[in-house]
Amino acid sequence: MAILQIITGILGAVVFVKGILNHGELTMTIMSLILMVLGLILGFKGLYNIKKH
Repeated sequence: MAILQIITGILGAVVFVKGILNHGELTMTIMSLILMVLGLILGFKGLYNIKKH
């Protein structure tokens, strides 16, 4: 599950950067930013918890 969250965060980062560079729609850029941040944070937190146990 943690790996999927990290992949989602990376894909969100790609959409975010693409939206910034192409002057994309503001709501899509904000949603991809949130997706990027939450995906990466939760993914790395999950990996940390797995490694800790």
